[in-house]
Amino acid sequence: MTRFERDLKDAKEGNGIEVMKRRKAEIEKLEKAGRCEKNGFKRTCIAQELTRLKAEYSKLDELF
Repeated sequence: MTRFERDLKDAKEGNGIEVMKRRKAEIEKLEKAGRCEKNGFKRTCIAQELTRLKAEYSKLDELF
């Protein structure tokens, strides 16, 4: 079971606010890390991760 599937299950069970807060904090942390990163490869990896997390966040947000 992936982290997204686990969070989706938790959101359906009523813990959606906690899941959304945790995911939003992770997105903000990665955005800050991406701005500070000087290594281009790492910056690209962070950008890909951000894209994936934002897509998952929007899917979870549609439930509410």
